Amino acid sequence: MQASMRFDYSGCKVLVTGGSNGIGLGTARAYRDAGAKVTITGRKPAASDYDHDFTGLEYRCLDVASESDMKALVDSLDGLDVLVNSAGGAQADEWDFADFQRSLAVNLSSVQYMAQACRPMLKESGIEGGGSVIGIASMTSYFGFSMIPGYGAAKAGLVQLMKTLAQAWGEDVIRANAVAAGLTRSNMTAPVIDNMPEFVEPTIARQAVKRLGEPEDIANAILFLTSAQASWITGQTLAIDGGYSVTLT
Repeated sequence: MQASMRFDYSGCKVLVTGGSNGIGLGTARAYRDAGAKVTITGRKPAASDYDHDFTGLEYRCLDVASESDMKALVDSLDGLDVLVNSAGGAQADEWDFADFQRSLAVNLSSVQYMAQACRPMLKESGIEGGGSVIGIASMTSYFGFSMIPGYGAAKAGLVQLMKTLAQAWGEDVIRANAVAAGLTRSNMTAPVIDNMPEFVEPTIARQAVKRLGEPEDIANAILFLTSAQASWITGQTLAIDGGYSVTLT
């Protein structure tokens, strides 16, 4: 495993939606290891319903398609310095209108709601560099992928949403950035990685760094973007993709 970048988030309060798996869990653990108090969310009723080790993380059940669930979670928090919107995922048939709409809800609308609901707490954050909102974008933010049209549209919208939040909330010393993950190991990508070599092999061949991404690759960049070292960075989306997006073929 890679050595983690060193940050000190002692005393910081962090919420990672979708922190029960994949990139979200890797990010939550990185903040925990840097000293933060971290709350994670997942769709299962209890932390014990997962096989993962959530030591040092506070678990909450959350359906990001439910406004009432999101409101109840935000209302229960006693402060917040960093919001990482990692919850989301593709739906079964996104060419079906209902699945398309749900994909927009869980991957984009939930991010807007959570950010807006948490804004007062983020404004009051006392951490150096100010409070931060992070979104998890994707290569489908930039490239068409016919299997998941709703997911791609939502992730493209996420890039624009971070720009708007950055512009609107800069006066509150709240920064908004995103990371666009390449092909990274997670629950969502496991079926593709394990069963579709005809997709995986050309993807890695196109990359400059020829390996799959790991959750730690994404987590390290997120911790940087919410740190004081990045206090003049806002409204940006950082591609973490092994160089996939900078090659022609």
